[in-house]
Amino acid sequence: MNRDVLNTLLTTWNPHFTDLKKGKWEGTVKREKYLQRLKPLMDIPHVTILSGVRRAGKSTLMQQIIEYLIKEKGVQAKNIVYLFLEDILVQQYLSMGWELLDKLYNYYLETFNPQGKVYLFLDEIQGVKEFNRWTASRYERKEPIKFIFSGSRKALLESESATVLTGRNVLINVYPLNFYEYLLVHDVDVKGGNSIQSIRDANFSQTTTILHHLGNFLYEGGYPEIVLANTEDAKRAIAGGYYNDIIMRDVLRPNAIRNAAEVEILGLQIMADFTKTHTYSSLARPQKLSVDTVKTYLDYFAKAHLFFQSTHFSYKTKETQDIQRPRKLYVVDNGLRNFNIPQLRPDLGQCAENTAYMELQKNNVGVYYWKRKKEIDFVTLNPDIAFLNVSYTDEPHTREVESMIEGLAEFNKEKGIILTKNYADKKELEGKIIEFIPLWAWLILNGRVFFKER
Repeated sequence: MNRDVLNTLLTTWNPHFTDLKKGKWEGTVKREKYLQRLKPLMDIPHVTILSGVRRAGKSTLMQQIIEYLIKEKGVQAKNIVYLFLEDILVQQYLSMGWELLDKLYNYYLETFNPQGKVYLFLDEIQGVKEFNRWTASRYERKEPIKFIFSGSRKALLESESATVLTGRNVLINVYPLNFYEYLLVHDVDVKGGNSIQSIRDANFSQTTTILHHLGNFLYEGGYPEIVLANTEDAKRAIAGGYYNDIIMRDVLRPNAIRNAAEVEILGLQIMADFTKTHTYSSLARPQKLSVDTVKTYLDYFAKAHLFFQSTHFSYKTKETQDIQRPRKLYVVDNGLRNFNIPQLRPDLGQCAENTAYMELQKNNVGVYYWKRKKEIDFVTLNPDIAFLNVSYTDEPHTREVESMIEGLAEFNKEKGIILTKNYADKKELEGKIIEFIPLWAWLILNGRVFFKER
């Protein structure tokens, strides 16, 4: 790797070295909740890791933290270096592994001679072999470096070398915009306190507006670039590019899969039938795949943060882990699904359930479903169990109520929640309390506090 390439990389990705007005944070959508969580982490030595599905906003958050460090903390611009490690100029050198990082960093030190602590932002680092060992060695030598990494695959923490950073890192999972953030992007002034009732009361006059945006959010999801696109065709084109990029960069390439069509078709099949129960056999049948192949592909999808699995809940671990039982599959973002699947119109009921799942899995130890005669959409552990159904209507279906009563009786619990479109009530039925909560208010409440301490 010659010095011209090194210089090109550093100057291209760090325009703030010479002109703050050219900082790559300009014009980006602020993710205030993430920034509130990230800013204090800049003052501790631990490696900060941003992990999540591709294009969810990890790179943007890095740039916004760079802006914060320069403008609010007074850090010298040349003490903050950012590198995008999927740059085409970098790709041919990835086989160098950790030595690539060594060359880049040493050239930076020699050329710019930063004084004091350096803030090193390495974006999409998972393709660099042994990066964890290189980081750990400099960390243990107490070099004045604050490391901030991002990655789109769970391999970032699961690789063999990742164990060397155990206890030395803080992981932040980054997702597309949640509904609360979506409303802020659309200039909706969300009012109310930290309870469902206060949110409903304070936003009574703009409930219709909020429901309008909720319908759009359930359809187009929360990817910032898709949300801000002006036309349906543009949103569809962006979503198609995202899906192809995730499949190629985070599933096919890292796992050396030759039959790309199998993976792409299985992914589209899952998106078409999301929120429904599947067995490995039912997923394998359309393409005549083996059960083991399906299991392997699902694992790859999960590591790419693309799909999530919900298994049947039981206090008996063997029953919960029984691979013969059907599992429910969810996708990281509704828009990624809806703009990639041919359809006359989206099923907003399924979209509402998918949205609720994504909100629940962020802050619960486990999210499951349960079924005897009827089915409960979600059983959560945090650490006690709670029960939720989703019925995106103002006239909840009888089956949602009956399944909730059945589940509460089975586990000897007193209360369950049914998320509705805008219907709110609390009823005692057969000795059980059923609370009906508007989905929009529940999403706002959860969206405001989506960093819970564990």
